[in-house]
Amino acid sequence: MTNKTINDFEKEILRKIDNNEPLTEDEIEELLYYSVDSMVVNTGRWVNDKIEIVQLEHRTFSIEWKQGLTENQESLFASQIPVEVKSVTKIIETTEWVKLEQKNG
Repeated sequence: MTNKTINDFEKEILRKIDNNEPLTEDEIEELLYYSVDSMVVNTGRWVNDKIEIVQLEHRTFSIEWKQGLTENQESLFASQIPVEVKSVTKIIETTEWVKLEQKNG
């Protein structure tokens, strides 16, 4: 693809998202090339349910799809309107119990 084609694709996808128009299955599949993160939300025998984070220009979106796990199981892409997201860093605090040093005598 040339840069012009990529930019035209991005512009068309952003226009559709901003107008609440669902993207086609093919458009959802093509968005995987813009992935910046991926999460498996459910593991099955034949498919994994995934959430893909994609970046278009300086905006990030979440899309859902099913990843086929065998050569006979195709990946599935449903028509949908991607959800705009942002990253948030969370700090998780844990408590650990450690032995005290023994005092001599």
